[in-house]
Amino acid sequence: MTDSKGIVLVVDDEESVRHVASEMLTYLGYSVVTVSSGAEAVEGIRNGTKPDVVLLDIIMPGMNGFQTLRALRKIDPGLPVLISTGYSDRDAATALVDEGADGFVNKPYHIETLAAQLQKIQGEINRRK
Repeated sequence: MTDSKGIVLVVDDEESVRHVASEMLTYLGYSVVTVSSGAEAVEGIRNGTKPDVVLLDIIMPGMNGFQTLRALRKIDPGLPVLISTGYSDRDAATALVDEGADGFVNKPYHIETLAAQLQKIQGEINRRK
């Protein structure tokens, strides 16, 4: 087993999106935890899940991306969050970045873009240390 580049928590209500994200992230060398809602993500973080990065969908039933980001920030203000969005959600993604998200990637995912965003976030984390 090779060393992981870190743990990514994928938060998306669509199973197919979680599956594709998980496959890509695993290929890129990350360990992956997936949940189907913002509430599950918040509960997991409260109960000790320690991801290095959260890949967070904006549009979800129940707790949406805005609510989830705010709740995660209350628990762990420094937790890197990468917003995941469809093209029509770009304004919402920009608003979330303005609220403190660390970046965004468009759906459908492109492995090069996902890798670049994760490297950018890891660079920021390393600079803070």
